[in-house]
Amino acid sequence: MKTKILGGEIIAFDGKNHVWIEGGEVVYEGDRIVFAGESYPGPVEKTIDVRPKLIIPGLINVHTHSLTAPLLYRGISEDEGWVLYKYLLPIRYGTPSTPPYAKGEDAYFLSRLTILDILRSGVTTVFEQTDNLEDPIKAALDLGIRLYGCHAYFNSMPFEKSGEVIYPPAKDVCPGFDENLRLIKEYRDADNGRIKVWLGPHAPDTCSPDLLQETRRKANELKVGIGTHICQSLTEVNEIKKRFRKTPVGYLGDMNFWGKDVIAAHAIHTTSSDVAILARDGMNVAHCASSYVKSGIHAPLARYRRAGINVVLGTDQNPMDFLDEMRLAMFSSKLNEDDPKALTVLDVFNLVTLKAAQALGREDIGRIAPGAKADLVVIDTRRSHLCPHRDPLKALVYHANRNDVEMVIVNGKIVMESRKIVTVDEEEIISRAEETARRLWRKADAEFGLPKFLLEKTGKV
Repeated sequence: MKTKILGGEIIAFDGKNHVWIEGGEVVYEGDRIVFAGESYPGPVEKTIDVRPKLIIPGLINVHTHSLTAPLLYRGISEDEGWVLYKYLLPIRYGTPSTPPYAKGEDAYFLSRLTILDILRSGVTTVFEQTDNLEDPIKAALDLGIRLYGCHAYFNSMPFEKSGEVIYPPAKDVCPGFDENLRLIKEYRDADNGRIKVWLGPHAPDTCSPDLLQETRRKANELKVGIGTHICQSLTEVNEIKKRFRKTPVGYLGDMNFWGKDVIAAHAIHTTSSDVAILARDGMNVAHCASSYVKSGIHAPLARYRRAGINVVLGTDQNPMDFLDEMRLAMFSSKLNEDDPKALTVLDVFNLVTLKAAQALGREDIGRIAPGAKADLVVIDTRRSHLCPHRDPLKALVYHANRNDVEMVIVNGKIVMESRKIVTVDEEEIISRAEETARRLWRKADAEFGLPKFLLEKTGKV
């Protein structure tokens, strides 16, 4: 069935660049776009009129952790700085004396809430890295979002105790690696290719050399990509230097781990030689500005782009407003470089569309053009903070927010209409996640203590 969407403005793709069409139409049949232009000459079975609103390609969020987002960024990690070893890793993965906090149904409902949250900000493709990957996969199948994911695995997960980061003895076996291979086999191109599973070694300091080398071998054999973390903390950098007398980037470079099929998150603490290696090997770096800004640190996004590294954006474990994430990346780059043109509106829009698609090895998402997947987002620009506007892209990136996202279409199917998710019961998801998180917070507070509340609780004033 052919469906025509009448738009006030369209950000389309001419084969090389995004272009602006005023008063245009987008026509799709099944899961593919067949026309984008001023007037479609043929008949259609259905017409959706969203004029005078803006139609953009579905956005691509290339690094998320759906399970920890609602646990850690709803009143724990804010204002606490870099909490990787103090809260994040112990709560998520456990320690030698405590199991992971969220398992089974608890993990499923928390992941489901985050995937829903991601969809609401106009994201149609998400890359998820977690050790409960089957939960986000099931959530994505239900919600209708396009999902790439890897099952995070490791030999030794560090944690903080009395202010010291401790690495437990590395285990010889890695059940998570076997689980990742199972998921690749079970969900390969599931739901007509809407679900794709990659390999997910957590980081160079948490995985043994043998595990990393086997990951590279299996990725080549199975023809799948790799998602990992690199140089996300000075602890990691110092640990790898202590073990191998190399930087993490150089260490993995020497074992021929890097490639165009790898997305490495963060790359905060790197040297000039690291940058040269990443550029040489065609690497993709996922930049998560909200994580860095909230922790009082910055990653060299502009320097990576100048070196020719493909930089993309992710929300990490933060609240999943991707339009806000785009702004933070843009503003922090301008500030870090002391240059208003360090990252422009067009630059940041390309990072979450064309460049993100490149990182995933795709030429059919992140754009509105004939042959591309019918992943479309309608932005309500008839709102006081967006109207009037002279340039739709500047209005979107500088001024829009998730509440302006009115409709989301993935693979030719409407998944959100009139700001309402139509594929699942949103209220049930919120209620179950709320109950789960509050129960787990009480448990974590009792076992190792969470930050104090900012305000004193009282029954009267």
